[in-house]
Amino acid sequence: MRDDYHKRPEGSSRPFPVLQSKGADGQQRIEAVPDAYWEWKKPGDPPILTKAGHLLVTMGQNTSAARLVAVASDERYVGQGWMPVTGLDAVKSKTVAVFLNSTPGRLLTMRSPGKSLVFPFYNPAAWVTVPIPDLSDSRIAETLAACWEATRREVVPQFRDGYTDVRRRWDAAVCEALGWNIDEIAELGELLAREPRVRGVAYGQWKP
Repeated sequence: MRDDYHKRPEGSSRPFPVLQSKGADGQQRIEAVPDAYWEWKKPGDPPILTKAGHLLVTMGQNTSAARLVAVASDERYVGQGWMPVTGLDAVKSKTVAVFLNSTPGRLLTMRSPGKSLVFPFYNPAAWVTVPIPDLSDSRIAETLAACWEATRREVVPQFRDGYTDVRRRWDAAVCEALGWNIDEIAELGELLAREPRVRGVAYGQWKP
């Protein structure tokens, strides 16, 4: 995007919405919300929009200050720092978004960080290795998509804020859909929240 596109105000001649911000003030809900407008520098329709997706996954984030690994929407978007996943309809995208933001999804994502542990970078090759549930199973898709609908308007706390209610609800939905033990997953959720690179302080260190 940096070569053939430039950022423009919403009122410009041919703007299109983009997910751009990734920090604490960027994407705050599991429902994708565009926060910038860009424009193609050449005549005609922007070719990048052919790669828009209902699901977008992070390409890099602060493991303490960020809030979400993936976001989804009924609309298709492109991103700057958020990578659209093509080939999935809105329901399947919502299903994957809930799974990736659950404790199992985050742990699977964190297996192959690039560059650094504190601010990992995830390229397409890293995302290919992340397993997801069987999207052809209607029960799994319906359960997780329903959870997305139920939590789409909730502001998600930062990772460092602990194992919060919305994360527990995502975990409960994943366990219901996949037949996993919620007590075991909740224990992992608590442990993940206490990890120094997630919590932001070392074990035993006081934090207000």
